[in-house]
Amino acid sequence: MLGDNLEWSRLTVTASDPASSYEIQLRSEVFEDVAPRLADLDGDDVPEVVVVQSHPRKGAQLAIYGPAGKRTATPYIGTRYRWLAPVGIADFNGDGAIDLAYVDRPHLFKGLQIWSYRDGNLHEVATVPDLTNHSIGEETIEGGLRYCDGRPEIVLADGGRAWVVVVYHQSGAFVRQTLGPYSPDAVKAALSRC
Repeated sequence: MLGDNLEWSRLTVTASDPASSYEIQLRSEVFEDVAPRLADLDGDDVPEVVVVQSHPRKGAQLAIYGPAGKRTATPYIGTRYRWLAPVGIADFNGDGAIDLAYVDRPHLFKGLQIWSYRDGNLHEVATVPDLTNHSIGEETIEGGLRYCDGRPEIVLADGGRAWVVVVYHQSGAFVRQTLGPYSPDAVKAALSRC
């Protein structure tokens, strides 16, 4: 999906305190991502590691790791050659729990998925259809997170890559707003202004 033949099976976390460093070695799966993401999901001041992990038959899932190994993950997409592209990590709906957002199958299904991390598990919050942040062969994931008036907002392209779109939580629901015509530069510009 990312335009190369590299498949990573080892995750090494190096902390300033050597006792907090650890390594995860996958046996039958690979990490299929541009980079791991660090976020303190449980409020203990120690960041968890969030990665895309792919199974050769079940497809991808978003997985969360700590020193003891995999803590939790979204379900696998369900079949091989199916991937997801992370977008951002924030409290998107203002309920006090940290949420993780990704685009499920950005080349096929094109659904923005938002999951909440509570009590050590991931709980599905919402799906917003017809959005994408990646094209097959691109080495980067497009769009991401911006803050406007303190509110986290997700910047993406619509499913047909005609428009730049922002998604945010308002009045109990996730809403989408079209910002303007799509181009890679327009997506980058949208990330830096409200």
